[in-house]
Amino acid sequence: MFRLGESRIEDSKNWRASEFHDKQPLYVELGSRALSAIDEIMDSLRGKNLPFRDFSKSLFSHPDLDGTLGQVFETITGGRGFVVLRGIPVDRYDVADIERIYYGLGSHFGFGHSQSSRGDFMGHVFDETKPGERQSARGYLSRRHLALHTDLTDIVGLMCVRRAKAGGESVFVSAPAVYNTVLTEHPEYMPVYLRGFPYHRRGEEAPDAEPITPYDIPVFSSASDVFSCFYVRGIFEVGLRDLERAMTPLEKDALEFLDEVMNRDDICLHIQLEPGDAAFTNNRTVLHARTEFEDWDEPEKKRLLLRLWLKSRRSRPVIDNIEIYRNAGGALGIDYQPGQEPATAAYRAL
Repeated sequence: MFRLGESRIEDSKNWRASEFHDKQPLYVELGSRALSAIDEIMDSLRGKNLPFRDFSKSLFSHPDLDGTLGQVFETITGGRGFVVLRGIPVDRYDVADIERIYYGLGSHFGFGHSQSSRGDFMGHVFDETKPGERQSARGYLSRRHLALHTDLTDIVGLMCVRRAKAGGESVFVSAPAVYNTVLTEHPEYMPVYLRGFPYHRRGEEAPDAEPITPYDIPVFSSASDVFSCFYVRGIFEVGLRDLERAMTPLEKDALEFLDEVMNRDDICLHIQLEPGDAAFTNNRTVLHARTEFEDWDEPEKKRLLLRLWLKSRRSRPVIDNIEIYRNAGGALGIDYQPGQEPATAAYRAL
């Protein structure tokens, strides 16, 4: 039996960057037959002008594609929790069709849901900052460095359409590797991680919901002996700020140590996604980050990634308090709220 805070995790989800001297095993290449299958699917739907959310698994299915995507799904859910799918033909399609292809590929792994109060089922990871403005509290709408964190879903997809002029590297970390390191080196910090912190909903909550969670969300948790991680330091720090609750010395030390472990060279995996690359991660066992980037001046060249938040096709037990939002019908992510905008700069912890 797995005992959270006492037992180590010794399976394929526990990996370190130092194991991948050659990063090639992390990639799954879409071969010529799979690419022809994508073209065949898109040609068959040409002229119907279907929205990307109609590109379900049944619609985006082909014998020369399904097997590869099935193997990717097994790695995401049952293996190391991280795969880069390479070769999506972004050079042959416009952005609207790329969205359809990407959503169709993702539908083999799960069901899309809203990523902000805008109701965006397809996140455009794109710097929206206007001259003279502070960058948004929602990191995917900014160009700044994003510290290691998890999202509000089961599976996260990030696909590169256009690279930045410089920077914008993606970073991935195994949460079980971090957990095991903490357990070995500083087990006295574990109660802080198992209790967790209240999180700010940053103005994207439902009208009748509290602005800050009335419950703590642990960093490490377990349901039915299945380990999960949830960590977004910038959001719970805003919650503590607005609650006027100071961290204890133990909490400060525990968080500084956690961040130090996550950023160790032997743990932290850096990958520059190229156009046509799509990273899919198990959000319960893999944290991700992004380095700051310098963008192009020309609008048509600016960095663009597409993001999917997917509820996994394979049910996975998690504790009730693992999410920030209490959405209608138990949906993951952030429900659409008419008239609301994604979290503004005021919700960034300073």
